Amino acid sequence: MIRFFEAEDKKEISLLAADFLGEDFNKEDFDVLFDEIVDGSQDECGIAVLHAGEYLGYCLAHVTEEEFIIHQLYIKPRFQKMKVAPQVFDFIDEHFPEHRRQAFVPKKNEIALGVFSKRGYDIIIM
Repeated sequence: MIRFFEAEDKKEISLLAADFLGEDFNKEDFDVLFDEIVDGSQDECGIAVLHAGEYLGYCLAHVTEEEFIIHQLYIKPRFQKMKVAPQVFDFIDEHFPEHRRQAFVPKKNEIALGVFSKRGYDIIIM
């Protein structure tokens, strides 16, 4: 199941973000951002990825009237070869069909560069 963040996702998404960001993760800042996403007071979008009650990953993006800019897309490593990311992209395509798509990607992450390029995203190298 792929859906927008809901309030009850906070703990699990926070754990995923900590895995993804490592030492750069700040729980207090993330909690504030999460709450603002859920209550709609941010131009941010949060997408939760679940299967059989387990959180497989998440996506955070900045959304304007014209652009959908992914700044975090994380799928747990053991699920990365199970075609989960394409399902996230399909969800984005369905909900933001007219938006220009961009993604922040570390230059050292060749796999992510290929995945985003294949889906037609403009890449912003970090």
